[in-house]
Amino acid sequence: MNHDAGPEQADRGRDGGERNTADRSGRERGVLAQWPLIAGVLLGLAGDVLLRAPGTPALNLFLWVASVAFTAFALHRRAGLGLDRERVGWLALGVVFAFGLAWRDSPPLKLLAVGCVTLTFALAAYRADAAWVRRASVFRYVRAWGTGALHAWTAAVYVLADAGRSTRHGTDRAASWRWAAGVARGVVIAAPLVVVFGALFMSADAMFADLVLNVMRIDTELIASHLLLFSVSAWLATGYLRGFLRGTELQPLRAFWRDAPKRPALGITEVATALTALDLLFLVFVVVQLRYLFGGDALVQVTPDLTYAEYARRGFFELVLAVFLVVPVLLAADWLLERHTRGADAVFRSLAGVQIGLVFAIAASAFQRLRLYHASYGLTDSRFYAMVLLLWIGAMLLWFAVTVLRGRRDPFAFGALVAGFSTVALMFVVNPDAIVARTNVARMFSADASVRFDVAYAASLSADAVPVLIDALPGVPPDVQCRLARHMLRRWAPDRERSIRTWNWAASRATDAVRENERHLRVMVGPDQRCAAPEAGRAAVQK
Repeated sequence: MNHDAGPEQADRGRDGGERNTADRSGRERGVLAQWPLIAGVLLGLAGDVLLRAPGTPALNLFLWVASVAFTAFALHRRAGLGLDRERVGWLALGVVFAFGLAWRDSPPLKLLAVGCVTLTFALAAYRADAAWVRRASVFRYVRAWGTGALHAWTAAVYVLADAGRSTRHGTDRAASWRWAAGVARGVVIAAPLVVVFGALFMSADAMFADLVLNVMRIDTELIASHLLLFSVSAWLATGYLRGFLRGTELQPLRAFWRDAPKRPALGITEVATALTALDLLFLVFVVVQLRYLFGGDALVQVTPDLTYAEYARRGFFELVLAVFLVVPVLLAADWLLERHTRGADAVFRSLAGVQIGLVFAIAASAFQRLRLYHASYGLTDSRFYAMVLLLWIGAMLLWFAVTVLRGRRDPFAFGALVAGFSTVALMFVVNPDAIVARTNVARMFSADASVRFDVAYAASLSADAVPVLIDALPGVPPDVQCRLARHMLRRWAPDRERSIRTWNWAASRATDAVRENERHLRVMVGPDQRCAAPEAGRAAVQK
């Protein structure tokens, strides 16, 4: 029995472990250095293919965003890096919001979806080594979004530098990169030779000259647009992939915040004085404006030169201004307050609570003004979103009172973030344009003879409102029937070809609804694009 085998086997085991560690570190360096560039180029090609289509972003942008998320996850796994569930969850949530682009057709909803995608992707890429979102502050969310955007637009330069360094250090993939560089140099050398000999052959043979001229007859504007879209897509994808693999948090800033001196502090006297002044200002404003805040319809009727529009807008912008003043000021006051005495917290909470109550008074007034505006002029998407914003602001004020004013500052930012995402998701579910159309149609059937249906605005709504409008056509006046039918046949023509890249569920549903009712719609419009007789149009729809 060989007793010397043990140490030798241990040495071989240590050597094997070192080789495995070296292999893993080499694979990690290769993925971090080269694969973001390769994947970025492929995603740039995908972006040029998917995003080059007329119309607003829909299925194409969703597919591209999903491709970026899947690529980031795959590269992270290939590099052998640890990936916590929080980062995967934010990536998945971003893809879910991107799906909204292919679901709803409303431009405001699409804009909100894009905003949510950028924020969730920024949160996923900010820290590569630990979960952090639940314990972060509002300022850190803003910092993550800002550094994420900066990284996406600039980090491709670092990827190119990393790839260049990896080819010089003799990694396993250096040979393939040197081969690619050799091919590029060969192309540069061959280019003038091909031009010279090609010119000779073109002079020698007319058919060859025609062939070359046909090949060279290219659309420079088309090529330039392809290059631009490819470059932007590849650049952003490459920058984001590097940020996701390495983290977008700027290390100098991280060290600064870690080693920064103790934050400045204010005593309860300074904080109480400032909050008392603000409370008095808000109180005087509410008292002076009581008749404007709660006067309603009677005030508008008796006040010269005061319209419903001015009445509603004034209340709404007062609320927005108050919220943007109150919430940051109260957060800053809570952050700066020195709590050396037991009564400091009680004084701060009392003064902040009074201020929140006064803001709620303005919020109630603004909501009542928008309700009055809707009752007089109908509902629009801007008024709907204003109401949603009012409700969300009210929820944030309550959340502020439940968390910060009770000494639990940490949950506030994450709760506000979740509430914002949940509100956007809920708006996708409830379909604002359909609600607007349904509400305005119901107003038209009310007993008030002064109510008028705004056909031009109804025609400007997105595809989300088309099924509601078609269902309402049998009961509307003939002139409204004609104008709406003409609009639907023009905008959602059943025979219009639409690119699969810009496919949208709401737009497809609108086209199907117009196709199913095409005969009835054409009867309303008439053969000469004029309104048909009221009896004929109404009878055709009711069949």
